[in-house]
Amino acid sequence: MTLLKPALLLSVCILTACGGGGGGGGGGGGDKTPPTTTPPVQTDNGSTDNNAGTTPTPPASAPASQATGGTISGYTYTTPQGRQYTMRGNGVSAMYVFTESLQSTDGSRHSATSWCCGRMSYTTFGTWTDFKTGKHDVFYTGEPTLAANVPTQGTATYIGHGLREDVRSDATFNVDFGAKTINGNIAAADGFGSAVAMQGNIADGGFTGKAQSGGQDGTFTGHFNGPAAQELGGIASFADTTQNVAFGATRQ
Repeated sequence: MTLLKPALLLSVCILTACGGGGGGGGGGGGDKTPPTTTPPVQTDNGSTDNNAGTTPTPPASAPASQATGGTISGYTYTTPQGRQYTMRGNGVSAMYVFTESLQSTDGSRHSATSWCCGRMSYTTFGTWTDFKTGKHDVFYTGEPTLAANVPTQGTATYIGHGLREDVRSDATFNVDFGAKTINGNIAAADGFGSAVAMQGNIADGGFTGKAQSGGQDGTFTGHFNGPAAQELGGIASFADTTQNVAFGATRQ
């Protein structure tokens, strides 16, 4: 049976800024934690004008981040094996792709966790790969835009990256806020693999739809991030998990 070495010896924990893909999106990394949104409480100021017996409607809730394996809470990702990674704060600022690899005692690569990109102000996305089983999981997180703050008219282009394992590729998303549609494409690239096409609909601050890659059909999901939908993040998942991809992009 192959065992992992104890925590501090087990890996050569490799923290690298890997290349791949083009330049990053907007804003700096910042040491931020996605906030918990609490609806405001209406108080009685003594004026009958402001207290007509109606109950204020709380703001629409923010959409939740997701992972195909493991769990995501704020900017902390917990792998299916229980190892935790805090992707922002504590001096962590990955300008490109940040990767930590674990090795087994026999020297073989056991698993790797990668995330991207510190250049984005409100979004982080990443991957986890189990080299023993061949399973590829993806995740995304960020500071979600409340549904009430997502634009309801106009169009926008978001440019960023997709991520498979620790390899990036250029991504473009065209959003029609009036029609509530989103269409995206992540380009094929060496090491990254086949292109990913996505077509979906916007609702409640997030989006869902269909995805295609390498001749396979899958699904994608994500949400807008930032006070006014300045960024977006999400994942596309397939039955063949080697096609799974995480992505993030910044409004142009």
